[in-house]
Amino acid sequence: MLGDEEVLKAVQSHIESRGEPLAGPLSAASAITWHSLLKGQIVRSIESRSEEKRLHRGPLDLSGRPVYDVISDYRIPPPRDPAEQRRRILVRRGSIDARLCECGNGGVRCQRCEGEGMIRCEPRRPCGSCRDSTCCLLCGGDGRSALKPAGAQARTPVHAAAAETSDRGQCYECGEPGVACVTCRGRGRVQCTICRGEGSRSCPDCAGDGKVTHKHCAGTGRTVEWTEGIIAQTPRTEEVRLPEPGVLYWARKLADQHAAWTPTTMADNDPLRARVQKDFGSTLKPLLRPHHQEIARRTELEYVRFAKVAVDEHPHRIYYVFPTLGRPTVVRRPSPRRVCQIAGIAALAFLLLALVNRFLA
Repeated sequence: MLGDEEVLKAVQSHIESRGEPLAGPLSAASAITWHSLLKGQIVRSIESRSEEKRLHRGPLDLSGRPVYDVISDYRIPPPRDPAEQRRRILVRRGSIDARLCECGNGGVRCQRCEGEGMIRCEPRRPCGSCRDSTCCLLCGGDGRSALKPAGAQARTPVHAAAAETSDRGQCYECGEPGVACVTCRGRGRVQCTICRGEGSRSCPDCAGDGKVTHKHCAGTGRTVEWTEGIIAQTPRTEEVRLPEPGVLYWARKLADQHAAWTPTTMADNDPLRARVQKDFGSTLKPLLRPHHQEIARRTELEYVRFAKVAVDEHPHRIYYVFPTLGRPTVVRRPSPRRVCQIAGIAALAFLLLALVNRFLA
């Protein structure tokens, strides 16, 4: 753990190595601010228990599954690794009900055709082109035209307006060309394409068999019902980053790059436990409190304590001192005041450049 004297020696050595002599020892002309950071994660194993009614269509052997009486009393050990996902499936004692289905052989009477295998169909359907309303412009599809006397209905007209067209043809009923729907030829109805005019067709639900598969047993003729208990142990990971994100942002970035972080588990025999609790006690306490249904936990945290040093002879600089495996690492950065000055100079230069460009334009 770094101390004040070690920090000041590291900063002084860093300054002198850059050829910048100091007037005297730093102990009398410097200010040290200590900061602590904590990062890592807490992995918890959360256990949940539930029961539900289950139905299996067909035969099923449940003899190999563990049996329980009360789901809350059934005990299983916590996982060695809290990050492990585990699921235990149980059967409540005495809940298995295996029986033959009421259908007998897996089939039931088809409701659509009422077991006949065939369904009735209209042999002739309204024409989809004229919809039985303008099947023939003269006779309306009954073979009699109001424009011609009876007995002369099938004769060829003398007027030339009755020529065949792409949407009108000769009527089969009255014989007039160019006046009937080209699809039904004046009849107003067309043969059903499904039954081909026979008036009945095979039932599409049962394919003409008269029976369909019984949905309750899926055609197996057997069902098995039971109460299933499920015990799930699910990992839940919680990230730890103290102080909260945004606090000491730049210092945290530097610590990630240069510092040697010390692992801590916050166990009773952990030598860092007292120090971490002192630095983050009120914030860390809720994170370490056991969660509802928590059965196991793994704490993986890393701790670092570093110093920020301000030197009177260098007011525009801040020195960060981080512990490492060897000598402390010193990182120099502009002071907040210097950063504001640089930002002001940059803004002024940008304004002058804009004014010059505007004058030249």
